[in-house]
Amino acid sequence: MTTIREPAASEVPLNDHPTDHGHGPARSGSPSHASSGDATLRDVLQIIRRNWLIVVAALTAALVGGWAITQVTPPTYETQAAVLVSPAVSGDAVTMAQASSFVSNQVATYAALAETPAVLDPALELSGAGLASTEVVDAVTSELVPQTSIIRVTVEGSSGQEAAELANAIATTLIDQIEQQTPADGAVQVSGSVVESPIVPTTPVSPILLVNLAIALTIGLLVAFVTIVFRQALAAGPSRSR
Repeated sequence: MTTIREPAASEVPLNDHPTDHGHGPARSGSPSHASSGDATLRDVLQIIRRNWLIVVAALTAALVGGWAITQVTPPTYETQAAVLVSPAVSGDAVTMAQASSFVSNQVATYAALAETPAVLDPALELSGAGLASTEVVDAVTSELVPQTSIIRVTVEGSSGQEAAELANAIATTLIDQIEQQTPADGAVQVSGSVVESPIVPTTPVSPILLVNLAIALTIGLLVAFVTIVFRQALAAGPSRSR
């Protein structure tokens, strides 16, 4: 009688067991994560495509509004004049260094004087502008050039000719006021001279068409975005309540 012997566990062929020892095929990333960005971009483009009329209408209205504002806004022209304040010694008791020090201490006051009625009123009369100093005080600024004794006066006007004439008149009357502030019998005399005459500007500093159009374009895009988001929220409301 023949006896059939079952193979021992150690005799079982090794190739009958899985061969994966941690080095199996690498798992690929989830396709949903890889394409989520593309899907979001496609969704945005589809939303814009469905609402292109809103985008076009908002941008057109904004650009037309920016152009219209530029056309109706009165132009403003700007020019500058520069006055040099210089000391003069009238006696042996004061040296030129002391005189220069005196001017350096006073020149900031002279610069502020250019924006006061003491200078503006006679300058307006001299230029024949027919305005009061209270009407132009916001259009006149003066500053001291750092490390110098030069006062720079900036004037704005509704025309280039008006701005240049007023700037020239302010420089003249400022020099008169500076010289009047110095006692005639003082040891130090102060004088002023125009070192930069105002030019007649031909291009306004405001309004600027490109700047207004850029602002209008930004506003138009913002309005279109808010409108589209609002429409999407309204459309999604009924579907969520079901």
